[in-house]
Amino acid sequence: MYSNKNKEVTAMQRKVRLVTVLLVVLLLAAFSAQADDSDSFTIKVQAQGIVYVSPTKAQMWVGAKTDGDTAEEALTMSNEVMAEIIAIVGKYTEPDLVRTSEFNMYQKERWDDLTGQSVPEGFTLRHVFEVQILDLKKVAPFLDEVTQAGANIIYGLQYGVQDNRTPREEAYKRALEEAWWKARLIAEDNGARDLILEDVEEGYYYASSYEIEGISMTGGQLDSYMPGQLQISASLQATFKAELDD
Repeated sequence: MYSNKNKEVTAMQRKVRLVTVLLVVLLLAAFSAQADDSDSFTIKVQAQGIVYVSPTKAQMWVGAKTDGDTAEEALTMSNEVMAEIIAIVGKYTEPDLVRTSEFNMYQKERWDDLTGQSVPEGFTLRHVFEVQILDLKKVAPFLDEVTQAGANIIYGLQYGVQDNRTPREEAYKRALEEAWWKARLIAEDNGARDLILEDVEEGYYYASSYEIEGISMTGGQLDSYMPGQLQISASLQATFKAELDD
């Protein structure tokens, strides 16, 4: 009986020792983690890169609105005008840079006060192309020719960049350079020596277009439009780990 009791006490003592050892290990690990955390800190910064480029394409919507007493008459007149416009478009740009943006026929109506009803009054057809021109010097003469050919719908003339990958790349590089610059300032002010980039999250990408609302006239002649520089922006959020000096 006495022997069994001693065995139980010994087993209990072993369990207590084991629990004590585990607690010591956990405390040492926690202390080590705190020590590691105290030797470094996290820096999060937001940065933006901006690049200005010259436009390389012009985009606009060009077409014609025709009226006819019947749908067939409106369509026939539209085909005649649009055939001339299409021929002119082919002189200034490539087929893959042209697409139909609108083709819409509807019946016109007018209100008759005598009968108190809407009365049909012929048909209207709108046929519009979205056109891109890569030679910016051709924009003014193109608009001059299509207008003389009967185009009475012209809107949305704006300038952009045909291939924006290169300026976008430069914008992101500048954003990253600004992120490092900001992080270094914060690290140095807090006595840190080394910086490690841990994470980067992309923000927004923005490419502006330059829209023309008027026509420049020189000596009574239609002059070339003069688009301004386009702004391409990129933003990001970067996370750095800064190591403190010993």
